[in-house]
Amino acid sequence: MSATRGEHVRALPSALVKNVTPVVRIILGAVFLFSCAGKIADPAGFAAIVTNYQLLPPPLVTTTAVVFPWIEAVCGLALVFGRFEKGAALLVSLMMVVFTGLILYNSYRGLNIACGCFSLSAKAPSDIAVNTLRNLSILAAGAWVLFFPKHQRLASAR
Repeated sequence: MSATRGEHVRALPSALVKNVTPVVRIILGAVFLFSCAGKIADPAGFAAIVTNYQLLPPPLVTTTAVVFPWIEAVCGLALVFGRFEKGAALLVSLMMVVFTGLILYNSYRGLNIACGCFSLSAKAPSDIAVNTLRNLSILAAGAWVLFFPKHQRLASAR
């Protein structure tokens, strides 16, 4: 049986997606595991960063600082191990939309604060353009995992 040229062209994207999607998924999960580690270890430091956003009342700041890193950890683990990865990718994507919105909103308000993504230094100003581009890249990776099937079906041989 010989394959026609059209079948090879259709198989290439499937093979690419099949090979790239797990890599994207694992890297995305690792990013979230790395991001949550410091926050879990130092909830008070993360609470200081959440406070700097000036959006939540004190009781919600504490709750956010304690609970949110664990949500990141669960999403990261789900992505790394490929279990419930669609739900994790959806949550990660939604988080990136919210975080990007918060960064841009604080920029609009004239607040240049540490984003708290990978560092707990509440004093360090952030580069809004870099943070926005990073978040959009993470959003793209989350969307990739969310919208591309876990297992691509290969075209049946005729």
